[in-house]
Amino acid sequence: MDFAAIRSRLSDAEGRLYWRSLGELSDSPAFREYLYREFPEQASEWNDPKGRRDFLKLMSASLALAGIGACTKQPSEQIVPYVKQPEDVVPGRPLFYATAIPFSGVAMPVLVESHMGRPTKIEGNPEHPASLGATDTLTQAAILDLYDPDRAKTVTFRGEVQGWGGFHTAMQNALGAQKGRQGAGLRFLTGPTTSPSFAELMATVLRDYPQARWHQYDPVARIGTPGSAGSASEPIYYFDRADVILSLDADFLTGGPGNVRYSRDFAGRRRVTDDRKEMNRLYVVESTPTLTGAKADHRLPLRASAVEGFARQLAAGVGAGAQMGTGAESPTKEFIAAVAKDLQAHRGRAVVLAGDYQPPPVHQFARAMNDALGNSGATVTYVPTIEAQPVDQHASLVELARAMDAGQVELLVIMGSNLVYSAPIDLKFAEKLAKVGLVVYHGTHVDETANLCHWNVPQAHALESWGDVRAYDGTVTLMQPLIAPLYEGARSAHELLGVFTPQSDRRGVEIVKDYWTRAFAGQGGWTIRSATGEPYKTAD
Repeated sequence: MDFAAIRSRLSDAEGRLYWRSLGELSDSPAFREYLYREFPEQASEWNDPKGRRDFLKLMSASLALAGIGACTKQPSEQIVPYVKQPEDVVPGRPLFYATAIPFSGVAMPVLVESHMGRPTKIEGNPEHPASLGATDTLTQAAILDLYDPDRAKTVTFRGEVQGWGGFHTAMQNALGAQKGRQGAGLRFLTGPTTSPSFAELMATVLRDYPQARWHQYDPVARIGTPGSAGSASEPIYYFDRADVILSLDADFLTGGPGNVRYSRDFAGRRRVTDDRKEMNRLYVVESTPTLTGAKADHRLPLRASAVEGFARQLAAGVGAGAQMGTGAESPTKEFIAAVAKDLQAHRGRAVVLAGDYQPPPVHQFARAMNDALGNSGATVTYVPTIEAQPVDQHASLVELARAMDAGQVELLVIMGSNLVYSAPIDLKFAEKLAKVGLVVYHGTHVDETANLCHWNVPQAHALESWGDVRAYDGTVTLMQPLIAPLYEGARSAHELLGVFTPQSDRRGVEIVKDYWTRAFAGQGGWTIRSATGEPYKTAD
């Protein structure tokens, strides 16, 4: 600012002068340019009564013309709310339907509140042994996914809308090229599944195309429990019977498919009643702070790699046949001695559990300790795995990546797994995906994997789909839709996989109903039981 020029200009001024800013005081060329941009020419018309009147005349005429066009009298018609009144539908009164929300292939049984055909709230199913009326945060939030405006809406090929009919025709043509080679270039990639009807569909596809392969991968899949289909290797815990609990890096209160029931049983034993004056006792050895650790009576922070050594030392201390090591530090030895003493004092009324992300040896030590302490059959039982086809999921994905890299995959169907985002970075999955001739992606959103695939098929929400899935204890839970798919192109996993079977046009309800009708054919009634023998539902 040129203060000398400002003083000279103000020297002849009389009376009080006011400025709205220092820029107005300086009256520099830059300020005049700014002022011109803020108040361009012809702006003075707004201060002219005649200019305002002309503007209002034009706007009034526009509004009047628009109103006249909207005043066309429509022919008289009667509004009929229902041609056939739906049963039990009363405005303002909700209905509740039993179904399940699957996570990583395992069911969370729920009751869904519905208002006039629109699901609005999810709660636990009080009559289901895996829920008893409770849910977790992910299940509560599943209703938001149903109404997510960013969901995939249409079947597309290379970004262009094609519709379900176009996709069905394209897959039939692609399968025709695979029949002569017995499906040598056909691959399916899914997450883990416990659905009996889906497993049968996949078995039908692999029967018709014996050279095809089914791969499974889930970035949060459990890796610790060893075993295969049919082997009694899956632990089911009964915390309501346990006086002493030892957790080996297992966040059983908030993580895993059984956390809702486990939390309820654990909390029940923490309450002091007239019949029971003592609470249960919880020891937690963990590598990461968890809510289970926060509830512990005694907590030992330990590196994840050191948990196996701890389990070995403790197994030797309780007489489970392990060799006593020598590398443990003194505080750890004291903790091991105290836990071993407490476990031995509560034989048959204690439980030892290992975390899902601990390696198989830790799970083997946990089972050996439960066997040695007489806990097996009392506070923990071992049942066949609930997965339809348990595999080493990391090895399965590596096998698929190598086949893609070698040019052996001609048609790849990816169902519900955003592998470009979640696959291990060293596999370079996106680069290998470009070497596949035709890729189909079945997902809820247009994500990183969808952008690199040829066909994109929207995945129907669990509340829009028929299906069946097992809960953590093996209980079969039937899924039923509460609403028709909000987007026409959405299909369930059953319906998508059905395209590759001889009956390629079946809908989800036909697939599920046909499977369970044949499963219980010739029986006057049937009972679905969990792997522990607990009945869930009886039908005639």
